[in-house]
Amino acid sequence: MALDRRRFYQVVAILAAVCAYATIVLGGTVRGMDAGLACTDWPLCNGSIVPNLGDPLVAVEYAHRLVAAVTSLSILLTMVLALLWYRAELRLVLLSTVAFGILVAQVGLGALTITSALNWVIVTIHLALGTATFAFGLLVALFALRLPSLGTATPLSVE
Repeated sequence: MALDRRRFYQVVAILAAVCAYATIVLGGTVRGMDAGLACTDWPLCNGSIVPNLGDPLVAVEYAHRLVAAVTSLSILLTMVLALLWYRAELRLVLLSTVAFGILVAQVGLGALTITSALNWVIVTIHLALGTATFAFGLLVALFALRLPSLGTATPLSVE
């Protein structure tokens, strides 16, 4: 079965942008429900990989973290694939690399948000970087939709 690289890249880039937006929405829900410290540690949540989700505050904070993880993987994949498949598309390589760099800072500030007990300066920067992550993810998706077709890749045979 052949892989349509262009279509695959477009799907991953759109997924990254949609997930970045969903992360912002869930972050706002966390803030609105005052659930920012429902998980008292990071990267675990109350000492568990999967916490007790019976508490709605823990559930919404955990959902925010899960969607942020999918966002992170999608943005990482858009950067890696841009470097591997679309090296000549300098705007795409640059935008996806910047998106990943912002994301790394965003994840670090997400952790710091918890460990700083929701210091308002850290929370504000965390929101600003989340917005920047979404903006760059959206730009990557828009440029991905304009990519020329590269054809298909055949799977490597294992011998």
